[in-house]
Amino acid sequence: MINLKKSEWAILIGLLVLSFVPCIGGIFRLIELGMGTVLEFVPENPRARSAPIPVELHIISSILFCILGAFQFLPSARRDCPKWHRLSGRILVCAGAVSVLTGLWMTHFYSFPVSLQGSLLYFVRIVVGGSMLMCIYLGITSVLKKKIDQHQAWMIRAYALGQGAGTQVFITIPWLLTVGEPVGFIRDIQMTAAWVINIVVAELIIRRKAIGNMATNRILRTTLSSR
Repeated sequence: MINLKKSEWAILIGLLVLSFVPCIGGIFRLIELGMGTVLEFVPENPRARSAPIPVELHIISSILFCILGAFQFLPSARRDCPKWHRLSGRILVCAGAVSVLTGLWMTHFYSFPVSLQGSLLYFVRIVVGGSMLMCIYLGITSVLKKKIDQHQAWMIRAYALGQGAGTQVFITIPWLLTVGEPVGFIRDIQMTAAWVINIVVAELIIRRKAIGNMATNRILRTTLSSR
């Protein structure tokens, strides 16, 4: 039985809410592709119909990455269920890698209109995908070397980059309601801003955690030296 603290419940709910719209949208896209019919409330995507396998793999792996990842950052879950943490971590790494590789494939090989992906967004997606893959790799190598703090830091960065779609929803909605659907360079900027926000937040969390660990170690050293 895992007893989560209030702060952990806030983290979990926040991450699941961030994942909600992209995951639901992805599930409907999978239903549409599986049934071979058009769902009126799902935006049309002729690229997905022409080559559906990368889309399907990307959606499934991204959902796994976002949902499982939300539970990985709960200290109580890691402490009380270490075996589950390690198992889900392996699944998370595989899902993240598949999500990145399929995302890069679609970015490069799908023919996007400029209104949906300009030169800026293409470049940013390639950089983000490569960076996320590197973070996952460094997270794996760190845990194999028993460098847990570094492992957690790299996986936080990977998760932040992988959650770009969730933040993009929150950035886009105000513009959509007031101006209309963003297209072209404006859309490129909004998509890019989501990843920038996520990685800044991730670095702040990592820095705060490092400062907390330093303070804890200082207290332990003081306590031991006073005995």
